[in-house]
Amino acid sequence: MTQDNATTDVLLEGFEKWLIKRDRSAHSIRAYLSDVRQFTAWFVENAGEPFTLTAVIDEHVQDWRDRLEEGAMPSTVNRKLAALSTFFRWTIEAKLVTSDPTTNINGVEQQAVAPKALSEATVNKILRKAKESGSLRDHALLELLAATGLRAAEAASLTLGDLSLGERSGWVTVRLGKGRRRRRVPIHLRARKVLNAYLEKEQLADPTVRAARATEPLFRSRAGEPLTSYALWYTVKKYARLAEVEGVTPHTFRHSVATRLVRDPQVDMVTAATFLGHSRLDTTARYSRPSEDDLARAAERVQ
Repeated sequence: MTQDNATTDVLLEGFEKWLIKRDRSAHSIRAYLSDVRQFTAWFVENAGEPFTLTAVIDEHVQDWRDRLEEGAMPSTVNRKLAALSTFFRWTIEAKLVTSDPTTNINGVEQQAVAPKALSEATVNKILRKAKESGSLRDHALLELLAATGLRAAEAASLTLGDLSLGERSGWVTVRLGKGRRRRRVPIHLRARKVLNAYLEKEQLADPTVRAARATEPLFRSRAGEPLTSYALWYTVKKYARLAEVEGVTPHTFRHSVATRLVRDPQVDMVTAATFLGHSRLDTTARYSRPSEDDLARAAERVQ
């Protein structure tokens, strides 16, 4: 494949395979592909020529950025620019081009606030809906996410051998963390109880049985297949919707766990970063910033 004869679909297929090899989540991959496809469609309409890699120059990317800024939030614009930048990084690695037209394009300045997190009461409201559903699998899955802050792909890839539950402690081993980093995350008592109930129902409560079936998925679909990241994402959305909470994804649970850890005076930043699987402390530190809700509450106090 060369940049001269590759169609947009062929390019995106290659880009998708590259993202999969780098352990990007299914949700992230869909977003990347959608953003790049949006840019290629914009290019055809505004440049007046078919999209090819060598036809794209800095000015095109800058014009696209400016157009996006007219109707989108800064975070959305920056996400789309990041997707396009990642796409061109792949094209360079694949030796399809020798230069990246996104290099000199700056993102939109945005206010530094913490990612959206849920209050403990809101998390519990969602967990109650999962419990009321009668599905021990769904309840155990959401309790695990709320207790550990695992990424969707991390939770979906868990096997029976990754779970260690005792009377006084419980741990989950994340083998396929971001960047293929391995870590162990503790599980608190309430989540352990729900997980034990789920395992008993599935006749997997005996550690010897789990050890013999260590490579089998911890969570399965209704059809008995390994749970996918998308199915996990859908499950979280389902119970958030039942609890009448908008805009919740598996990563919202992760943000909520991270926020509670970082704002707890008894948990230091290194411990929080290790718990979350962050390779950089500045990634963890962003949860110490005020959130939009914090700013809104501050506004109420100055009336």
